[in-house]
Amino acid sequence: MTISNQLQGTLARLFLYLTAIVNKNAHTARLFNYIVNNPLYRGVLVLGSGTAVAQLIGIVTAPIITRLYTPSDMGVLAVYSSILAIVGIGATLRYEFAYALPRENEDAINLFGLSLILLCITTTVFALILLFGRDLLMNTFDLGALEHYIWFLLIGFFGMGLYTMLNYWAVRQRDYGRITYTKINQGVGGSVCKILLGIFSFGPIGLIIGQIVSQVAGVTTLARAMWKKERKRFKAISLSRMLSVARTYKSFPLFNFPASIVNTMSLQLPPLMLLALYNSEVVGYYALAHMLVVLPGSLISGSMGQAYLGEASKMVRERSRELRSLYVRTLKHLTIIGVPLIGIPALCAPFIVPFIFGAAWAEAGWYCWPLAVMAIVNFVCSPTSFLHLYGYNNWKLVFDIIRTLGVIVGFYICKLLVVDVFITLLVYSTIAVIMYFVMIRLNLRAISNFTRSIQEQTQK
Repeated sequence: MTISNQLQGTLARLFLYLTAIVNKNAHTARLFNYIVNNPLYRGVLVLGSGTAVAQLIGIVTAPIITRLYTPSDMGVLAVYSSILAIVGIGATLRYEFAYALPRENEDAINLFGLSLILLCITTTVFALILLFGRDLLMNTFDLGALEHYIWFLLIGFFGMGLYTMLNYWAVRQRDYGRITYTKINQGVGGSVCKILLGIFSFGPIGLIIGQIVSQVAGVTTLARAMWKKERKRFKAISLSRMLSVARTYKSFPLFNFPASIVNTMSLQLPPLMLLALYNSEVVGYYALAHMLVVLPGSLISGSMGQAYLGEASKMVRERSRELRSLYVRTLKHLTIIGVPLIGIPALCAPFIVPFIFGAAWAEAGWYCWPLAVMAIVNFVCSPTSFLHLYGYNNWKLVFDIIRTLGVIVGFYICKLLVVDVFITLLVYSTIAVIMYFVMIRLNLRAISNFTRSIQEQTQK
C-alpha cells in the first residue's frame, strides 16, 4: 500500500467517524459534505493533515528552541534563510512552475529533465561565485554575520531546488498524500536537529543545519515515487524535446523567473534591511514575530495554495468558465478564516510571548501587531495568486518590481528619519497590504480576460 493510499484510508476512516457526529446537525452535515465532495477542499484536507502535524511539532518545540538559542542566533538564521530564498529562485529558472501545463506527460517529463540539468548548472555557478567572489559578496551586502556559514548556502541551494522540482511534479500528479508525508518528515527532522545541536551549543550552525533538513527532507520519498511511476517515460527525455519545451514555456525564465526573484526580494528584504538599520538581535525578534503571525495560517494557506494550483491548472487546461467562481469563492473563505485565526493570537502576543518563549524574547511580542494585518491579507491573497496560469507572467514581473521598490523606499525613509523599529515594521506592513490588494485586482482582471477569450473562441 502506497503512502498516499495509507493517508487516504486514514482520512476515510476519520470521515466516517466525523459523519456520524455531524449528521446530528443538518448545517454542519452540509458543510462537511461540501468539503469532502469538493476536489479543492479535499486536497486542502489531505495536504493540511500532514502539514498540521509538522506545524504542531514546530509550535511545541519553539519554546525549547528559543531557550537553546539567543535572539542573535535566530537573527543569523533569518539572514541565511533570506539570502537562500533569493538565490534559490534561480535554481531551475522557474521551469518547475510549468509542470502543470503540458497535456502530454512526455512534454512534462522533458521539462523535469530540463530543470534537473539547469539545477546542476546553477549549483556549479553558485559554487564558483562563493569560491571567487566571497569577500565581495560579504562586503557589498554587509553579511558579516554569515562569514563562517557561507558554504551552507550551497548545500541549501541544491537541496531546496531538488525538493521544489519533485514537489511540483507531485502537484501535477495531484499526489497530495505523498507531499503530506514529506511535510511531516521535514517538520520532525528540522526540529529534532535544532534541539539536539542546541543542547550541544552549536549556536547558529545548529539552526542552519536544522533549516536545511526542514527544507530538503522527503526528497528521496518523492524521487522514489516518481521513478516508480514515470520510469518508462524517462526514456522519452531527449535534447531536442527539452529544447522544444524550453522554447514553448520560455515565458517562465523570461518573466516568471525575474518576477520571482523580485517578489522574493520584497518578502525577504526585511531581515537584511533590519540588519543594516539595527542589529542581528532585532532581526531575531522580527524572525520570531513573523513566525508567530504567519504560523497560524501557514497550515491552511500552504495547503490551499497547492490544492488551488492543482484545480485551477486543471480548469485552465480544460478551458473551464468556472475559474472566476473558484477564485472568488476561495478568497471569501480565506478571509473568513484568516481574520480570527491570525488576528486574535497577534493581539495577545505581547502578553504571552515572554511566558512561552522566555523573557529574553518579550520585544518580539510587540512586533506581532504591525505584522498581523500584513499576514492576514497575505493569507488571503497568496494561495490564489498564479498569474502565470492565465498567461500574464509579465504582469507579475511589473507588480513585483513595483512592490520591491516600494519596500526599499519605505525602509530608506525610515532610515533617514531614524525611527523606532515598531514604526519601521508598520511602514513595511502598510506597503505590503496595499500591494496585496493590487495583486487581487490583477488576478480578477487576468481571469476575466481568460474567460472572455474562451467565450470568443466558442462563438467562432
